Amino acid sequence: MRILSYLGLFLTGSASLLADFSIQGTISHLDPGTKLLLFRQDLDARSETEAGGLVIQADHTFEQSFDGEPGFFNLEIPRWGRIPLAIDSGQDVTITVHSNNPADFEISGSTDSDVLLAYEAFRKDSLTRLVYPPRELLNRATANGVSTEELAPLAQAEVDGYNAHKRELNDFTIEHAGSLVALYATSLRWDSDYRISEIQKQVDAFADTHPGLLITGSMQERLRLFGLTAIGAMGAPLSGRDFNGEEYSLEDFRGKVVLVDFWASWCVPCRVENRHYPKLLETYSKHGFEVFGINLDDSRSSWMRTSHQDEVTWPQISDLLGLKSPMAQAYNVTALPMSFLLDEEGRIIDRNLRGEELSKRLGALFGGNAGK
Repeated sequence: MRILSYLGLFLTGSASLLADFSIQGTISHLDPGTKLLLFRQDLDARSETEAGGLVIQADHTFEQSFDGEPGFFNLEIPRWGRIPLAIDSGQDVTITVHSNNPADFEISGSTDSDVLLAYEAFRKDSLTRLVYPPRELLNRATANGVSTEELAPLAQAEVDGYNAHKRELNDFTIEHAGSLVALYATSLRWDSDYRISEIQKQVDAFADTHPGLLITGSMQERLRLFGLTAIGAMGAPLSGRDFNGEEYSLEDFRGKVVLVDFWASWCVPCRVENRHYPKLLETYSKHGFEVFGINLDDSRSSWMRTSHQDEVTWPQISDLLGLKSPMAQAYNVTALPMSFLLDEEGRIIDRNLRGEELSKRLGALFGGNAGK
């Protein structure tokens, strides 16, 4: 894939001057009359809305002006795929698709989109290097029915790889996104524990040049929520029902040390940890330790089946909205596994402890009482 970058490309005619941005281009392999669709992406709601369409003309070109705010878009090309675009006001974006190969295209007129495409390419490479190899080993071992003791280090290796992946994405964001619209497209994967003050400066600079935009408010809110789940912050309220209809609330655990564990049936490291919790509860529950599960499945049957398979006996709730759940959003959970350790007053004292690290932390909290 080749990406050309330059600014100030103007379309012929005056239509583009009346709109916030425009898209034009050429697709040689599709028939005239084929309709392309532009979708605006809402990262907070994890949803998209149709922003408009473009029709391929007899000479295989397309051109359309759009009203609306800057943002993150996907251009859907039938029987070909999607092109992610980060578009600022006044940009005239030119797209040339050379063949039916999804990698054979060029973009010009939008530096923001250039950075976004580079980010997406880097993200996929980072996943391939850091996450997929340990995940494959863990999935293979799980399928072969190895013991919990053997699974634990494999699960931790995947988690460590994913954490390294998120740090790499923060590095890329800080070094390349600047205050471009592409910054918004990276926000869903920000790691709140790594160089976040530098990302805060980028968002502040973006707000100075793009005040009042929806995506500006979205990034500012994400950073605000990071502060609400920092060490020392009070845990946000959580309440709901388990799959038997019984109600539970985080308030029920006040006076105890509670691990708020976000999990789902599709998260293998989460399910490995489910096998670890019974031993911890056997050791520490009599001293005031509890686990409160927040399930992020969107299927009741999957939730119930894996809960029975993993012998989950501790309280857990779900609204079956997956990662779109307000409970996940309240704790900035955009990927799994994720957990928060709260003290007796409901204050966050640690995050993302699992396996031996969690055992050691609880041992330190309860000291000599653990064995009594």
